[in-house]
Amino acid sequence: MNITELASNRFTTKAYDASRSLTEQQIADVLSLLQNSPSTLNLQGWHFHVITTEAGREKIAPAIFDLNKTKVADAPLAIVFSSINGISEQHLDDLVAQEEQDGRFRDAQARQKNDAGRRGYINNVAHSPEFQHKWMERQLYIALGFLLLGAPALGLHATPIEGFDTHKMDNILGLEAQGLHSVVMATVGYNSDADFNAQLPKSRFPLDKIITTL
Repeated sequence: MNITELASNRFTTKAYDASRSLTEQQIADVLSLLQNSPSTLNLQGWHFHVITTEAGREKIAPAIFDLNKTKVADAPLAIVFSSINGISEQHLDDLVAQEEQDGRFRDAQARQKNDAGRRGYINNVAHSPEFQHKWMERQLYIALGFLLLGAPALGLHATPIEGFDTHKMDNILGLEAQGLHSVVMATVGYNSDADFNAQLPKSRFPLDKIITTL
């Protein structure tokens, strides 16, 4: 199945088969989708809390809105997507060090030019804390999109979830002390026979309603 077929056939799972688990390799594959998601300036201003145990599901349950509790309880994998509160000097130092380790620079001059260009953009365009806060939140949805399209390629089903109390989740996971805040979630697993959405045809606006060609 090619990527356009995957996009056409995927659906948001409404009910999971709680009897089916994921293998360690399947979980690793899903996490690889997140790790390899693109971000502006390669900032990767995110962190993902991965819930695979009953204890983990019970821990975050108080933050989940009622309409999503069953999904989170039954899915073998739940992920809390958090973004950094701001872009610190330490984050930029760690980033350029990782890029150097991964062989992104042909020499020291290329390293310096890349690092200076990124810092210059942030200082000139994205210097305010409010801008950085919202900017990093928006970046998370790129990773979410990667997961939602990648899951069916792995033979899995997924659900994006915004229906939770972010303040409660932040407190449960101790995110403030980590310089993070939760934004969105996703569940991954296998849908059950109770998943009514799997049987419904996809409904989307026609292209001429959503696209303007210049």
